[in-house]
Amino acid sequence: MDFMKKTQNLAAALIKEFNCEEINLTVQMRRGEDWITLDLFQNSEEPNKFYATVDYSSSQQFQVGGVGTTIH
Repeated sequence: MDFMKKTQNLAAALIKEFNCEEINLTVQMRRGEDWITLDLFQNSEEPNKFYATVDYSSSQQFQVGGVGTTIH
């Protein structure tokens, strides 16, 4: 998933720029009448793990990469 690698690079750049330990990014995208929410989290205890969930407006959820999967 190319977008996950790009998102992880964005998170790393923001962490470095603002000298923070944890990051939580929320992205909302509209496709037609539906909204897709992408929630990304990376914390200091597990800096090599990147968690992401995708929520469609139909309330269906799945985890990108699975729970605790290292993306890089």
